[in-house]
Amino acid sequence: MYFFRKQIAILLIVVACCTLTISCSNSRTVQCTKFTAIITKGNALIDVKKDRNDAATTKNLAKDLNQTAKELEALRITDKTLKEIQDPSVKSFQQMGQALGDIGRTLEAGNLASTSIEGRVQIQTAQADIIRAGQQANQAAENQDALTDKLINYCKSSS
Repeated sequence: MYFFRKQIAILLIVVACCTLTISCSNSRTVQCTKFTAIITKGNALIDVKKDRNDAATTKNLAKDLNQTAKELEALRITDKTLKEIQDPSVKSFQQMGQALGDIGRTLEAGNLASTSIEGRVQIQTAQADIIRAGQQANQAAENQDALTDKLINYCKSSS
């Protein structure tokens, strides 16, 4: 009988620990911490590489931003307000990645253009494409900045 009660006590302790672990892992504070860590990492990538205008760096940044979008998308968010910030944040990082990827490919094409008349036309087309993609990247970055502010304010209020 004593052995049976001891097993029940151990089982209850394990269940209590598991319940606490599960409930704490989904708390608003933990979700905010994970979310802001990914956003901060993505923003840091942009800050570090934003002044480099070569094709390889731009394409690498695009790949990194797309990876950030995937990490955000994989984040298990249960908080309603955080979920409302998560989905557009994923989209913003994807849009920035897509636009920067376009810029990187266009820079490569412009660098390979010949000095002929056709080459000048290619360069002019590349310039227009870079301007368009740059505007798209800027718009996505502005959207992400607003979302980041919303995230920070929301997470501060939960502390």
